[in-house]
Amino acid sequence: MVVSAAFAFRVGGFRKFYADITTASPECARYLHKIGIAHWARAHFPEERYNLMTSNAAEQLNKALRGGRKSPIMELLKFVQDMMTRWFNARRNKSLRNRGSCTPEVDKVLTANLAACKGSRINSISSWSAQIVGPFGEKHQVMLKEKRCSCRVFDKLKIPCGHAMMAADRLGISYSSLLVNTLKPSIWVDTYEELITPPEDAVDYDMPPTVGEKNVMPPNTKRPPGRPKEIRIPSTGCKGQKGSAEQVLTMLGCRTQQDQLQKPD
Repeated sequence: MVVSAAFAFRVGGFRKFYADITTASPECARYLHKIGIAHWARAHFPEERYNLMTSNAAEQLNKALRGGRKSPIMELLKFVQDMMTRWFNARRNKSLRNRGSCTPEVDKVLTANLAACKGSRINSISSWSAQIVGPFGEKHQVMLKEKRCSCRVFDKLKIPCGHAMMAADRLGISYSSLLVNTLKPSIWVDTYEELITPPEDAVDYDMPPTVGEKNVMPPNTKRPPGRPKEIRIPSTGCKGQKGSAEQVLTMLGCRTQQDQLQKPD
């Protein structure tokens, strides 16, 4: 129920799932409300988040930097630079090999969206608008000029939903023309146009005098006793925390759903 409420596109759908959560577990509903509905529910998020349901990249970065975290600061920076060089080169080559009118990941979404509307019929309203009637009688209004659909999938993901694709087929409009600029192949190529070069040997360069004159002191901190931790310290709501949110979300399977919600896309 928690995952369904978080991923719902329409406010009406979110309210239905949230009401079910409140009925099944009032304590779980209070916890989710305390977090702030806009922080975890797609239907109530006021800005553009596309298909990104998390803004916390710390977990992914910690895993990527695990090989260099024990190194001194300068070696860690070289590790990051070398890693970014590999990443940018791989993504640049992949973007340059693309010959389609949209990126491979967007093409997968378009294919799935069109398959989900199989069996629907279309009623034209105007040269840029149409009504899509689903196989079970559900109706959705598409406004191609505004790039909107009443199902809110087009509005939120900025990728044409199946209803918009059916309307585009009727009007002879290409799917790629309905994408926002940030999702088009040309922008994908431009993103990795700049080069990130590997680290070079510092002995080949002269250090500016101003750098040598600076007196940089180590951080005024005290190293805690024991061996340094190699894994992250669990935060509030993680497993093993007494009185954490996990104990609240255990009821009616909410814990598993919340764990899925917090996984990076």
